[in-house]
Amino acid sequence: MKYITVTAADGAEISAIACNFADSGVKGIVIVSHGFGEHGAMYGELAQVLGQAGYASVLFDQRGHGAAAGADMKGLGITPGYECFLDDIISVTDAAKLMAPGAPVALYGHSMGGNIVVNTLLRGAGGYSCAVLEAPWLGLYKPPSPLIVGIAKLAGGLSPRLTTTNELKPEVLTSVSERMEAYISDPLYHGKISFRMFTGVKKGCANAINNASRLPVPVFLAYAENDTVLDNDATLRFAAGAGESATVKGYDSRHAIHNDAKRDEYFHDMIEFLDSHIKA
Repeated sequence: MKYITVTAADGAEISAIACNFADSGVKGIVIVSHGFGEHGAMYGELAQVLGQAGYASVLFDQRGHGAAAGADMKGLGITPGYECFLDDIISVTDAAKLMAPGAPVALYGHSMGGNIVVNTLLRGAGGYSCAVLEAPWLGLYKPPSPLIVGIAKLAGGLSPRLTTTNELKPEVLTSVSERMEAYISDPLYHGKISFRMFTGVKKGCANAINNASRLPVPVFLAYAENDTVLDNDATLRFAAGAGESATVKGYDSRHAIHNDAKRDEYFHDMIEFLDSHIKA
């Protein structure tokens, strides 16, 4: 495990953790795009599972999250714009390729990170082999009213720094008590989101569902059957649009499948998918 800094397209610094690159002959690289309110270091167990299966990985902090929020944390939930999320994945991918030249690359995205992964793929850049989408944010379980959406769009247009709080309670993420405690005790886990970020992600939902048939690579789409954060109907509409490009499986889990009771089954299926689809 090595802490690295990647320079983004706009000059910002992206904090990341490179895992298992020291191992010779890695099968591939997995770029991990975390969910709303999280940060890259929360995916250490995932990196360990990937490493045991022969994969290197990079865990990085999205804009407005983790180290990207600044030492004073005044940047929590703030991004210049949604496109920065997509640009940052490409920047992290380019840095990862230098650490393991010639290795194929896959994307992994949970929740908001899944939304970002899908829209990165639809851009057609990066040269990825495949992707894993864990409970991707493609629609909310309780969507806001059109009035609230309109206000958010207006506020986001005025300033990127206008935020609101929508903290996800640990009990909607996992049923495992010690993992609930891990969310509560993590000083970097937060619930702030700017109106501009929300508007961008919402637009990304529509773009993903409307263009699912254009996915350039295979995806493993895992959804949580007991999800009360996101709308599984939206996820399944996306899967239907993706057709044969999507391998779909539901888990008896709350929103964060990788942190709930069925995580071992999920990890097994994820590795099986990667082994079958990742290629140079």
